[in-house]
Amino acid sequence: MLLIIIVLSLICVVISYFVQDYRLFSSRTVKSLSGPIRLPYIGSTYHFLQRNSEDFLNVCIKFAETYPSPFRIWIGPKLIIAIYEPNQIKIILQNRHCLNKSLVYKCLEPIFGMGLAYYFLFYYFVTILNLASIWTENRKMIAPAFGMIPMKEYFDIFVRESLIFTEDLEKIAQSGNEIEYTMMGVKTKMNLIDKWLKTATSVRQIWRYRFQNVFLVPDIIFNLTSLGCKQKECYNSNYSVIEKIIQQRKNESSTMSFNDTRFCDILMHSLSNGKFTQKDMMDNIVTMLGASSDTTATTMNFVIIMLANFKEIQEKAYEELLEIYGTETPKFAPVKYEDLQHMHYLECIIKETLRLFPTIPMIGRELTEDLKMGEYVLPKGADVFIMFIQMHRNEKYWPNPMMFNPDRFLPEKRNCMPYYYMPFSDGPRNCMGSKYAMMSMKVILATLIRTFVFKLNQSIEIDKIKLNSDIVLSIAEPIKIRIEKRVSK
Repeated sequence: MLLIIIVLSLICVVISYFVQDYRLFSSRTVKSLSGPIRLPYIGSTYHFLQRNSEDFLNVCIKFAETYPSPFRIWIGPKLIIAIYEPNQIKIILQNRHCLNKSLVYKCLEPIFGMGLAYYFLFYYFVTILNLASIWTENRKMIAPAFGMIPMKEYFDIFVRESLIFTEDLEKIAQSGNEIEYTMMGVKTKMNLIDKWLKTATSVRQIWRYRFQNVFLVPDIIFNLTSLGCKQKECYNSNYSVIEKIIQQRKNESSTMSFNDTRFCDILMHSLSNGKFTQKDMMDNIVTMLGASSDTTATTMNFVIIMLANFKEIQEKAYEELLEIYGTETPKFAPVKYEDLQHMHYLECIIKETLRLFPTIPMIGRELTEDLKMGEYVLPKGADVFIMFIQMHRNEKYWPNPMMFNPDRFLPEKRNCMPYYYMPFSDGPRNCMGSKYAMMSMKVILATLIRTFVFKLNQSIEIDKIKLNSDIVLSIAEPIKIRIEKRVSK
């Protein structure tokens, strides 16, 4: 029986290959694009087979350095058009025919469901629903959770948790031990969040392996493998966390009034009035946890490494905080909401970190119609990969691009086009939580910088930092950081 299923699946793949291959490969634009050599059936995937995620990212960057934008990559019979020029990216992100997420996100759907950030439903090569319209409706529904009032509520939570985190790090500072960068995320004492982050790591590894093995893309084959079983375990783990969060909020609701700007309350209200199903609600909570915890923690990891690597920049950030708080410790003078607007240089540090190390180095969009992009007409059915990391490190737009220089983002020096810099994407499907992320990072980093000095035993050149990309950018080899208690001036 298993053999029959595999044979039938392979037959379907071959048929899909020839149908998709003829239509896309015969496109005049596709023929004119440069790119790696395409082999029958597997396309360009031979470049990625059996490579780790560090190699995967490096191969993509190498392609971008070799071929002009746009260039083509074939993942089996699936055409991917990669771009990294700002004017081309602007066209894709703002076009209504490019709202659906790429095929590559399909492998995440069993884990993250149909949450706001993952609205797509592909069966291998065929889109069967106009999911962009569903996404648009849900975005409107959830938008109030990111307004000014809820942001101030989140702020108090960030301050409290940053102080708890600081106490934990003080124990490490007193012991004189080094820590690896992976400990520098926003780690609370909630076992639920710890469990979530571990599952998220497994999910990314499964996604990367599946994406690099074209025959594992069809669910009917993948679900029969050991990785398919592992993915199911991750799914169950994710949703057990969500069920506990929902139950906790239901218990609180008996003593607390409904809040129409609180994310969980919005979803529960949408469930009660029939706008959401139980699965819709859980999928959106899963998406929010993934988008808010893993990505923000990753960015702060990089910021701490940059501060430790560039002592003068770390001290300049501390001097700015001294002007706001004096020598008072965060415990006696915690960050206040109105203080955030005065943390100009700290914000520049965060932005420069995101330029060099964008949390999501690449995103993918599906073309639901033919699209004219300058002299090219991109064919319907192709996926477009937007390479933010290549654009952010392009010397054409950034002088000395591999130099860490927060001054690039000072108001008086900020003269680059908006589309040279997109750490939170752009257009209709940009990141809703960009202000949320910046606020949380400012609060936590300001608290840490006022309390500690971060040091490296030996400085490291930015282009020597080895990177992974299992969806979220991370460091391939741990970098050990020494923490010392800061002595007030």
